[in-house]
Amino acid sequence: MNRDINMKVNVLPVLTYNFLHVNDSTLQIKDMEIQTDGAPKPSDIPAGVTLTGEVPFSEAGQVFRANKERILVAKENFAGPNGDTSERDKDQAIRTGMGADVDNLMTNMGVKSDVYTIDEGVRLTSPIILRYDMQNGQGSLSSQVIHAGKNSEATFIMVYDSDKDAAGFHGVSTRILAEDGAKIKLVKAQTLGKEFIHFDDIGGALMKGAEISLVTLELGGSRVYSSSYMYLSDKEASYNSNMGYLCRDDHSLDINYVADQRGKKTNAAMQFKGVLMGTANKTFRGTLDFKTGSSGSVGDEQEDALLLSPDVINRTMPVILCQEEDVEGRHGATIGQLSDDLLFYMQCRGIDEVEAKRIMIRARLESVSRLIPDPEIMQKVQYYIESIV
Repeated sequence: MNRDINMKVNVLPVLTYNFLHVNDSTLQIKDMEIQTDGAPKPSDIPAGVTLTGEVPFSEAGQVFRANKERILVAKENFAGPNGDTSERDKDQAIRTGMGADVDNLMTNMGVKSDVYTIDEGVRLTSPIILRYDMQNGQGSLSSQVIHAGKNSEATFIMVYDSDKDAAGFHGVSTRILAEDGAKIKLVKAQTLGKEFIHFDDIGGALMKGAEISLVTLELGGSRVYSSSYMYLSDKEASYNSNMGYLCRDDHSLDINYVADQRGKKTNAAMQFKGVLMGTANKTFRGTLDFKTGSSGSVGDEQEDALLLSPDVINRTMPVILCQEEDVEGRHGATIGQLSDDLLFYMQCRGIDEVEAKRIMIRARLESVSRLIPDPEIMQKVQYYIESIV
């Protein structure tokens, strides 16, 4: 069906001055035909994993509603962005990075979710791989829910690809529930065409001793929105995120990552490494939110951005929110250009400016791509990175 989209996304958990232009973003699309016929399926389903397809988006969230008290911990009402406490928001039980408008879009468009249930104690040795091969002019919305039973382990890899000159729209929602002791690694590699609009909306909840490791590479597309909201709901839950991003030409990238630390002795670490070129426009929001009851918790968020043009626009907003005394939170950002001294050093060794830029781009992005646990996909992403400039 053809659809106009106009929605507010990537809202900061606590708003700041409007003139900074970082409180939220707007995703607009005019008259786009959007398919909602589901995500690609893996080539095989391992033993111990059940795939239930064609589940309405709202019904697929039942697993979170059933565990709402444990996820939210405190006897507080769930509040959406800007304090919204509508019944719909409270019923969702978890928030995702982009916010309630994306949930509404998925529901109103009739998007069906694929629900992956990993049985208790199952430990997969090979990743489950989903490959999105997008075509020029295609519009698509899809959704997954990953429910990892107690002490289970699994890796999911999602690849979003198209021809380099392709245009279109691609939106994905991925929600994760990691039960006690479960370990989930989620890898997303995006190399869509230079005229694609893309959003990736991630949300998750971690129970006692659970671990979620998130690896994201946002390398293609013209307007890209990337987000994650993780609830570290119980004791010793651990969340680790590594993002590599490239934003070039006149493209834009909008990022919103939140670690909501509620259980005791939780640990959150978020690392972001990226490159801006041409007249690119990037906004980064990273939030560590220590809730009451999160004593002994540790959080760290760091961004390293390389600006390869004087015309880029970079906005970085690292945030720490704290309602608990016995916590340790760190954040920082390193934002800079190639120095004249470094260029002179390289030129003295026969490396011109173009090649120097290639080297610096590869150094940042390949350090993240090496975290992809599938050699074929890793090599393909690294080849894409090497073709830049």
